[in-house]
Amino acid sequence: MKILSFNFPDDLLYEPEKHLWIKIEDNNVISVGLTDLGQYMAGKIFQVTTKSKGEKINSRTVIFSLESAKWVGKFRLPIEGEIVDVNEEVTRNPSLINQNPYESWIVKIKINDIGVIKNVFKTIQEVYKQFEEEAKRVVR
Repeated sequence: MKILSFNFPDDLLYEPEKHLWIKIEDNNVISVGLTDLGQYMAGKIFQVTTKSKGEKINSRTVIFSLESAKWVGKFRLPIEGEIVDVNEEVTRNPSLINQNPYESWIVKIKINDIGVIKNVFKTIQEVYKQFEEEAKRVVR
């Protein structure tokens, strides 16, 4: 789905406050990345720091952080689980997030309770208005 000039694939779920997307994979694993609008707002991303593979996470854990010239963002999610994969290509070349945010997942997390996902992440139809208002506000 398009909102102004930003893409939001229908098959993903979104966390609009943090501008994150997730894809539910097999075995209670989710891929996590930054939305098209999120990367636009951040500007050119030059550093991605993540927790290591195998680390346990909870709602207080900074799962990853992103840095751009105008912004530093630390990302926590109200979930419990374990980091099962880190996208080394993205950590080596963070601008991939700017170039193609939906192919550039950052981490994969095995969730203890996949049911929590529906409380935290929403379909694009559920958050369309919120993204639309923010897009109108930030696009110059």
